Amino acid sequence: MNARGLGRVLGLLALVLIVAGCARGGPGGTASPSASPGPGDLAYTCGRFPFSPALMTAPQGHDELLDNPAAAALRAHVSASGPDIDFLPDSGWTMTGMDATGAEFVTVGGDLGMKSVSVSNGASGWKVDGWGDCRPQLVLPDGIGIATWTWGGPGSPGPTTQTFDALVTELNCAGGRSADGRILGPQIVASDAAVLVIFTVRALGGTQACPSNPATRVRVDLGVALGNRTLFDGGLLPLHDPTKPIP
Repeated sequence: MNARGLGRVLGLLALVLIVAGCARGGPGGTASPSASPGPGDLAYTCGRFPFSPALMTAPQGHDELLDNPAAAALRAHVSASGPDIDFLPDSGWTMTGMDATGAEFVTVGGDLGMKSVSVSNGASGWKVDGWGDCRPQLVLPDGIGIATWTWGGPGSPGPTTQTFDALVTELNCAGGRSADGRILGPQIVASDAAVLVIFTVRALGGTQACPSNPATRVRVDLGVALGNRTLFDGGLLPLHDPTKPIP
């Protein structure tokens, strides 16, 4: 793997998870502090190798051009013709990882958020053994669950937006209880074009009923104004516009 590809996989952003003060969902809630620690830097995966959330907003990669047998197998595969191959782009791939037995490449786009190609090193050499659309999943430690959020402030995000309220909803079963006091984050991943805001939740544990969970209001500070960038919820992929209902 080249230095750039390795940095994306192993050099996950040294971002601090800031636990924001939160209150139960709904306008007019009073802030109540949360002291829950963060779970650590987050990563996504399409399969075997994890990658930083920064990849979702990074410039297009070109790791299909790498001088290694996995990249050569990818180039040969995407240059072939066929109804189950033609939807794969010829370029724009990032290698999320490689070892002696295999490698994986991803590219942003498609109905599920990404496309991925896996390559294995077998008796006949390096060959593509799997490909398709991928909905990346957050890689989380035991006891930490995923969450999504919607815009909780007046109006909509604009160039001067820096602080705002997010209405955070736990996606795992929680007996219909609020996540107040259990919300971790946000982790904020920024690029020139986009800002991802990602929350996770400390799970209740045990067996929980699954009625709809209420939203919890959390104050978010981006650190700088949004500017001309697009704001996304990065907890539910494909990346979600938080001003729209959760799909």
